Amino acid sequence: MLSVDKDNDIGRNTGVSTPIMGRDKVASVATLFAIKSPEDSDTNSVFAAINTYDSLIDEGFTVEVAVIAGTEEGGFKADLKVASELDYILNNFKTDGVIFISDGAADEQVIPTIQSKVPVMSVKRVFVQQEKTVEGTYILLYRYLKKLAEPQYSPIALGVPGIFIISMIALYFANLLNYALIILGILVGAVLILKGFNIDGAVKSAWTESPIKLITSVIGAIIALVATYRGISLALQGAKFPDELAKFTSLVLININDLLLIGIAIYIGGRLVVKYLEDSPKLWHELVGFVALVFIRQIIIDAAPIIADPNSSLVSLIFTAGMGALICALLVVIFTLTPRFRKRIQNRAAPIGNA
Repeated sequence: MLSVDKDNDIGRNTGVSTPIMGRDKVASVATLFAIKSPEDSDTNSVFAAINTYDSLIDEGFTVEVAVIAGTEEGGFKADLKVASELDYILNNFKTDGVIFISDGAADEQVIPTIQSKVPVMSVKRVFVQQEKTVEGTYILLYRYLKKLAEPQYSPIALGVPGIFIISMIALYFANLLNYALIILGILVGAVLILKGFNIDGAVKSAWTESPIKLITSVIGAIIALVATYRGISLALQGAKFPDELAKFTSLVLININDLLLIGIAIYIGGRLVVKYLEDSPKLWHELVGFVALVFIRQIIIDAAPIIADPNSSLVSLIFTAGMGALICALLVVIFTLTPRFRKRIQNRAAPIGNA
């Protein structure tokens, strides 16, 4: 039985350090926690873990009950602390799986962390029956509002509305209050996109994996967007869209070419630096990519007039494409076969060296 308190309400209210293992210790801390903070739903979660433990013991199972906790800030640090405390539990009690006891979705966010170390055989969520009177509703609302001030909830629940209120006041004094609805829509839309597609999580993960790769990817993407905008804008000045579609496409390719390839080169360069620092044997992928960019640039230059005028000569385009494909293929063969030949020579030389 495993009860997880991700925001460490137990430790904050009782002063007891986690992990806590063993029925007597867990029951003692649960009682102290109930006395110190009887309104907290985590109290019910701990007692539910003890109740489940007793039921399984009566049925003849060999089980143990434990309580682990994260940190007040939540997030990645809380997950790390939960993982560390779970390692301690598993080192002291060998088990084939855990029954996860939870009081809500916030604590259940650590389930992937737990599953990375031990199978989660069952999840039991504890629901607390609330008072149905009007007074009870007001008290419950007050407790929820108080919960919003905790570190893991306050940035979104309090910080974002605070920024919005200050922005509205600034717009009022600048006589730009008409733009309030637009700004509100942008803020809400941005938050929904970030959370809905887990962009903030992906950025954190990418930063943790490689800051260099993330920065160069962002710079490359920005340059590519600028290149696309510039190419389309200049093409619209030189051709009517969609009446002169072929000419428009040709102008887009000509005007987008260099800047777009610079953005791609920056992205590839970031990957090249990371692989070099990691001493990766596949560094040659990026080197071949740089060579390919040189030929791609010339192919686009040769293709643009052909799109505008199909009667244009194809000789230059075919020659550039053929040379590019040949040289890139040759580089791939060289980079792929060289390590194999080197390894084969070392294997042949090994017996002579031993002799």
